[in-house]
Amino acid sequence: EGNVRQQHLAVQDLDKIKPEELTPLTPEVISRQATINVGTIGHVAHGKSTVVKSLSGVKTVRFKNELERNITIKLGYAN
Repeated sequence: EGNVRQQHLAVQDLDKIKPEELTPLTPEVISRQATINVGTIGHVAHGKSTVVKSLSGVKTVRFKNELERNITIKLGYAN
């Protein structure tokens, strides 16, 4: 019984998939990506926001007072 349908996965029909059109965000690829949660902890100004931005592309410093002081004050999440 190797043909068990897993509802959360997009169907990958090898006769229809064109590898040159696949991107990390196409359903055939993204439905099979592992989910990982990474937390950061450390002292002020030790590069936690820089690491988050490097990994996710999300700028965690968003508010005026954070930009002025060059620190992240409010907790946030990056997907």
